[in-house]
Amino acid sequence: MELTPRLRAIAEQVPQGARLADIGTDHGYLPVWLLLAGQIDRAIAADLREGPLKRARETAARFGMGEGVDFRLCDGLSGIRPEEVDAAAIAGMGGETIASILEAAPWTKEGTLLLLQPMTGFAELRRWLQENGYRILKECLACEGKRLYSIWLVMGGEMPPLTPAEQWAGRQSGDPLRREYLAMIRGKVEKSLAGQQAARAPDQAAIEELEVVLSGLNIMEKELDTMTSVGEVLAFLQEKAPFELQEGFDNAGFLVGRAGGQVSKILVSLDITEQVVEEAAELGAQLIVSHHPVIFGGVQAVTDQTVTGRVLLGLAEKGIAAICAHTNLDAVEGGVNDALALRLGLTGIGQLKQSGVDGQGRPYGIGRVGYVTEQPLYDFAMGVKRLLGANGLRLVDGGKPAHKVAVGGGACAGMLEDVLAQGCDTFVTSDVKYNHFLDAKAQGLNLMDAGHFPTENVVCPVLRDWLAQRFPQVSVIVSSRHHEVFSYL
Repeated sequence: MELTPRLRAIAEQVPQGARLADIGTDHGYLPVWLLLAGQIDRAIAADLREGPLKRARETAARFGMGEGVDFRLCDGLSGIRPEEVDAAAIAGMGGETIASILEAAPWTKEGTLLLLQPMTGFAELRRWLQENGYRILKECLACEGKRLYSIWLVMGGEMPPLTPAEQWAGRQSGDPLRREYLAMIRGKVEKSLAGQQAARAPDQAAIEELEVVLSGLNIMEKELDTMTSVGEVLAFLQEKAPFELQEGFDNAGFLVGRAGGQVSKILVSLDITEQVVEEAAELGAQLIVSHHPVIFGGVQAVTDQTVTGRVLLGLAEKGIAAICAHTNLDAVEGGVNDALALRLGLTGIGQLKQSGVDGQGRPYGIGRVGYVTEQPLYDFAMGVKRLLGANGLRLVDGGKPAHKVAVGGGACAGMLEDVLAQGCDTFVTSDVKYNHFLDAKAQGLNLMDAGHFPTENVVCPVLRDWLAQRFPQVSVIVSSRHHEVFSYL
């Protein structure tokens, strides 16, 4: 199932495991696609007309996802309870309609992530959001045919005041479509200004405001000339996860490209595969930041006769650079293991084994330890599977409930002794060998293999957020094509 560029741009912003409400669902493409991708477990598809709901039911049935979607005939969010959702998509409507839907559901300000895609009334909706206790976290653009669409991520909270130009065009971003979007907005403003000036009784205040907007758009267009380089991204990642902390066997760092290359879009992925390279090229990304190194071990030739050769050729031919942060990202604060511990809901998080301190005096080491509410092992295991989006788990029951939990993203089963020394009852990691399961069982430790991809892919949203915050002029996207490579029968 393929989504249109507009719907795909919305889908890319839906958090893993979110309980989604798709308002004005029409054919139900968005929730069905997310269910098929394993990004969500359930969804509510709502519309105020029976016709669109019928089409949505047919879509869900055609792809075998009927049981994963709850269909609601209601106006906006009126038929949805706050506790049922933590994300809501309201797309393809006018800004005034979206505002009226939110006005009737003030509970959306209390932690609900809103994905808004207005068709008209951009300035009016941005003003309404600011005046009614909402803040726009991020805006991204999608091109479909000759039309541009703006998708907003919104939550409750205070939003810094918007200038007149920002009310029309949003805050500055590095989206590669930003210049075209500003040109589109400029055309709308100029048309409104010409209409006011030609009116029999011109509104002088409106004319002055529109002229201020045009002046602000000029400034925004000039700011687009300031670009980010691959080298600047590398230097930032060196600050966050120093590459000298990587293990001796590793090959993390700047592996492909030119340091002076200009970057307006970054694709983040756990691995760099041929499919990920194609995705980056289609998105217009000039840089891929991955966890696993694209060059690992000896590469004696770069040809189309090997998988690695084809990947490297694809990067070079398409002008895409590659930076890979591997075991250094495993070890640092906020990296893979902290992301895994937080995703699983651990509290009181500490290091499993400290390896040292970096040049800035920050402790580092692979693995984390924390606590969950004491619960039966299999209840905890099902939660791990759901929270990580894993296709399956392998586990051994050590005869204890889950309470003090160690985590090790990727292949960390060799740290069993460290886990036992910390007094843990449960260890979540991946790539566990048979002898590790035997040893864990003999020593009364619950050992869980949740898969290499699921236990490490949690860092991709972290990388995205780091990069987007540091380089607000650059569009940063997590790969939507790279998934777990195997399944369980």
